[in-house]
Amino acid sequence: MSKTILITGTSTGFGYDTAETLARAGHTVFASMREPQAKNRQYAERLRKQGIEVVELDVSSDASVDRAVKEVLARNGRIDVLINNAGIASAGITEAFTPDQAKAVFDTNVVGLLRTTRAVLPAMRKQREGLIVNIGSIVGRVTFRSSGFTGPASSRSKRSRTVFATNSRSLA
Repeated sequence: MSKTILITGTSTGFGYDTAETLARAGHTVFASMREPQAKNRQYAERLRKQGIEVVELDVSSDASVDRAVKEVLARNGRIDVLINNAGIASAGITEAFTPDQAKAVFDTNVVGLLRTTRAVLPAMRKQREGLIVNIGSIVGRVTFRSSGFTGPASSRSKRSRTVFATNSRSLA
């Protein structure tokens, strides 16, 4: 049975590949990314050529997340699956990173996941079904001695995604 799937962070990498794979399997895929008409235009166009719907969504913005979820629901009437894939990583020595840079990592990797999850849950509850998949990183489980900022802050943000997912299993 075909599902309606919203995926965050689809301009490149796992998100892009996942969107292609699920669309080929017959699902209705809404691939989301920042700036699909500007910075990520080439990636959005490639996805559209494959019949994949593209929506603008920035996980670091409440308004953007709400707008994108409303758009998907208006266009398709439901969201069966949310794949929280958007995330950022940073590497370097710890003292080179500012608190604002660390906040940006957490805002995307942790709070962004919360934003998108909260935005789709009312529809999933109304449907009485839904699946939320959170994509993380091995960095959430293992840190590397020479990883600097990636070790202490980025790994904590990735680990928070796992903890959030584990504690949210009964929400939908």
